[in-house]
Amino acid sequence: MSIRLSKTPQELRNEFLVLKSRDDIARLLEITTEQLNFHLYVLPSYKRYKVFEISKKSGGTRQILAPISPIKIIQEKLKQVLDSVYRPKPSAHGFIAERSIVTNARLHKKRRYIFNIDLEDFFPTIHFGRVRGMFMGNPYFLGDEVSTILAQICCHNKILPQGAPTSPVISNMICARLDAKLQQLAKEHNCTYSRYADDMTFSTTRSKFPSALANLSDIGQVEIGSQLLAIIEENGFKVNSKKTRLQMRQQRQEVTGLTVNRYPNVQRRYIKQIRAILHAWAKFGLNSTAQRYFEKYASHKYSDPKRYRPPFQKVILGKIEFIGMIKGKTNSVYLDLLHKTEHVAQSDRSRCTP
Repeated sequence: MSIRLSKTPQELRNEFLVLKSRDDIARLLEITTEQLNFHLYVLPSYKRYKVFEISKKSGGTRQILAPISPIKIIQEKLKQVLDSVYRPKPSAHGFIAERSIVTNARLHKKRRYIFNIDLEDFFPTIHFGRVRGMFMGNPYFLGDEVSTILAQICCHNKILPQGAPTSPVISNMICARLDAKLQQLAKEHNCTYSRYADDMTFSTTRSKFPSALANLSDIGQVEIGSQLLAIIEENGFKVNSKKTRLQMRQQRQEVTGLTVNRYPNVQRRYIKQIRAILHAWAKFGLNSTAQRYFEKYASHKYSDPKRYRPPFQKVILGKIEFIGMIKGKTNSVYLDLLHKTEHVAQSDRSRCTP
């Protein structure tokens, strides 16, 4: 099966909105009805996904459900359709073309207060019934059969699997009502609201942070405001109380991992870590430095020995390109790190050449 659909986004949108049957869905995804039936109803459930766990930086593990290749292709095709249908709210920045952690963070620069909230068990909270109901409701109004089949393509064991190509866009579609309500609440209290996946941020230049969103208790503990909590819960989500933070101007303020006190920027320790790695590479060689890096800095990400581990040079270049994305490709820090990496790599190759 080809992974790319032949139709334009507008053609995909038009066909999606008039879906009436299983055959229509198969034609839209450019597969046969037999292929669709097999992967949804004949193939045993336990054979459809590969399950593995990765360690979280904050502790514990996260379960990843990776679909087998044929199902992944079907989901990739449906993702193209859904991307043409979904109209993101201004506040949504995750998994959306031309939006990123940078566009998300930029909204909250130079603020007196920044309030961060994480939603608990974000993808698993979005279950089959919610996905099916979303397709049946406003603004899509698809029929019962079509909505059920689309939800079956997107879900596994009745939940939205973290690891499926369709899960990010489905989560944004599910959150459309939540985003609209929170945009309105933020506006009423002279705040700015944005969301990147399960990470929500409110900020303001007001002299006092609005109690409808959050309060500081007598012992300095942050308590989420009743109005904000009510909107989150009525939209089927829960707040992860361990990741709720109210940051003031005098502190280092962070949004989606970037500091925003003056403008979106990477943390200094991130740059120091790269400089330290390059120094170790120059002194001890590639293999020794790579082994130490994966053990010390990335053990949570590559704890499963069966998972693909990228070449060490690619990892370091990826970190430097991230700095370039945030600071700009003409920034002196980015150019200096790029030059040092090339120099160290060349020296290392010369040392290893007989």
